[in-house]
Amino acid sequence: MKSNCQNNNILFSIYKNNIFIKAEGHITANLCFSLREYLYREIPNMDPTFDVFVDLNNTDYMDSTFLGLLIGIEKRLYNNFKKHLHIINLCKLAIDLFDNMELENFFKIEKKEIPKEVIFKKFNESIEIDEIEKLKTIFTSHQDLSSISNKNQEKFKKLQDILQKQINDKCK
Repeated sequence: MKSNCQNNNILFSIYKNNIFIKAEGHITANLCFSLREYLYREIPNMDPTFDVFVDLNNTDYMDSTFLGLLIGIEKRLYNNFKKHLHIINLCKLAIDLFDNMELENFFKIEKKEIPKEVIFKKFNESIEIDEIEKLKTIFTSHQDLSSISNKNQEKFKKLQDILQKQINDKCK
């Protein structure tokens, strides 16, 4: 599927102590690695009054690694602060994917206007991630996605087995 959007980006902003993330276009694992590193490092240190919003209005594709990353962020937020990730403004594709992966009841999903004062910038993708860490990110994302339902577990079992073997082989 060719992206209808000129840009395939993760946009990012911090406004009034809240994190706003906007996914645009064709969102794949390659856009997830640095975002995951940043959020997993920063979430435990954040002021407990913050919220994290992910706007999916302008996506035309999201791979399973990205969906698994959203689950991982939700779990981190809940484990650290008893808070939920706010998934906002789902486009038709996102609604269908969430339904297919049985995610519609897992997330706090809402329609919400992003404040006009929020200024998005392309997320800084310069965090260096080595191949083993990338494999681990993809593996963990699919573990998180598989934890949602038996259907997802069956769907991603072979992929997880392959990824685990690749990780083990590279760590030798």
